[in-house]
Amino acid sequence: MLTVLPLSNESASDRASVLRVFVEAASYTALVEGRPPSESDVDDFFFGKPVSKAFADKTVFGFYAGQDMIGCADVIRAYPAHDCIWIGLMLFSEGHQGRGYGRAALRLLFEMAATWGYRTAQLAVVATNARAYAFWKREGFAEIRRASNARFTGELIVMQRAIL
Repeated sequence: MLTVLPLSNESASDRASVLRVFVEAASYTALVEGRPPSESDVDDFFFGKPVSKAFADKTVFGFYAGQDMIGCADVIRAYPAHDCIWIGLMLFSEGHQGRGYGRAALRLLFEMAATWGYRTAQLAVVATNARAYAFWKREGFAEIRRASNARFTGELIVMQRAIL
């Protein structure tokens, strides 16, 4: 069973748990940025947001199997449209990938988003992360455009789906 809890940057324990997830999913930063995970990933997870959005529009979550945080996600509300959430990142430790936790986590995020009144979800996948792209496609996301960002090792594939 997977549970979700909000995280706080002010909690040393939450920050350490997020860093552990990044370290335990080291192939993610290698694939999308060509480098190992670092403390800067934790800062970006807690504080990274579109320039047009306020920090109050961002919520970060931990996903737990029992007492252990095995994954994390961040959500920007009302972005890029008023009825849409943006999933900035959803990441699980490699030992917990491929076990159904991603699908369960997405369901939990969609349940929250629906109670907040949102109808669609968008995200961007780096083209070099084929496994993530395949996951999002299986979950019903469809490509709506492509973009580039010098920070990443490949094109950004922007995807969208309805929140049901």
